[in-house]
Amino acid sequence: MTLSLSRSRFLKAMAGLPTLGAVAPARAQQQQQPFRIGVVEDLSGTYSGNGGPNTVLAARMAVEDFGSRVLGRPVEVVAVDHQTKPDVGSSLARQLVDQRGAFALILGGSSAVGLAVQNFAKERKVTTLVTGNYAASFSGRACSPFSTQWAVSTGELAGAIAEPAVKAGGNKWFLIVVDYAFGHDLAADATRAVQAAGGSVIGQVRHPLATADMSAPLLQARASGANVIALANAGPDLVNSVKQAKEYGIKNVTAMLVFVNNVVAMGLETAQGLRFAVNFYWDLNDATRAFSRRMMARNNNVVPDMGHVMAYISTLHYLQAVAAVGSDDAAAVNKAMRELPFTDGMLSNPRIQPNGRVVMDLYLAEVKRPRESTSPADLYRIVETIPGDKLFLPAEKSGCAALTN
Repeated sequence: MTLSLSRSRFLKAMAGLPTLGAVAPARAQQQQQPFRIGVVEDLSGTYSGNGGPNTVLAARMAVEDFGSRVLGRPVEVVAVDHQTKPDVGSSLARQLVDQRGAFALILGGSSAVGLAVQNFAKERKVTTLVTGNYAASFSGRACSPFSTQWAVSTGELAGAIAEPAVKAGGNKWFLIVVDYAFGHDLAADATRAVQAAGGSVIGQVRHPLATADMSAPLLQARASGANVIALANAGPDLVNSVKQAKEYGIKNVTAMLVFVNNVVAMGLETAQGLRFAVNFYWDLNDATRAFSRRMMARNNNVVPDMGHVMAYISTLHYLQAVAAVGSDDAAAVNKAMRELPFTDGMLSNPRIQPNGRVVMDLYLAEVKRPRESTSPADLYRIVETIPGDKLFLPAEKSGCAALTN
């Protein structure tokens, strides 16, 4: 019977039973326990550079900036390493909820892991903050009323570059796709975006996650006759693809999801000229610069990237909603999250749709030439601002069943 109740409703129900003498100490003890937020991330593997330990640091900075307490309890961030394995991630998430009492889970790294964890959390009515998973299905067909997706999804990533590329003459695309949920979603969204712009996708090839030698997919793409070779992969796979394309003299390569650490790994000489969409860059405005410098002072001067900042903003927003509601109830808190204004100043025109999709303006970034860069952190030139309403699907078109159930 108690499995269908939230933690706060359960405590209220227990408080009304005749054995008040026994229940009151237990309730007091429960309120002394930390209010825990779990981070289910790739802390040591393929995607640890664009998420990983710095996601945990960003969440903890948000807790500190909030005041470190909510509902009269100290807030604690607990992190686990899912190793990009869905079964490991699901098991660790279950431990965080059942054994550590986590009220919310921050999800990053592999989308396959994140989707498995979000499904578990949906069943258990636990809040999920999707900050480092880019598959569109988190706020689409796999959506949850207890989830918000802060990471830019594959639909926006593809849409931001497809139209200008096709208009510039790149009307025949070949896709190199990492073979799991993120890559599949990005390939599908890229195909739709290219076709909508008047172009076509003439072929694609899939490769396993963490493929060191990308020569076979690249040579197949070059032989296809495509005038755009689009990379539907990320992290080290993306870095290897771009580096090896340069070695083979392949110049018509387009990337769709790029992080600062990827550009650092490639080097400006190799990465220069790449264009892609971002929702955050450290040097955008006073708020982004102030936060980034604070974070860099604590992480050996590593420049924060999209996933890190989304972990900060989402954690802060979640705690503000918990405080506003005065409860840990996931349904009430997520309703408040969709209604509360944003206070951090680091996103442009943010709002949360009913399906949990966080909409914001995006930026088309271009990697600078080596001679244009004035410091190791000076990597991007912002080409234009793209209004969020131009790229993000309305909630009713997302495929989110929770909107009609």
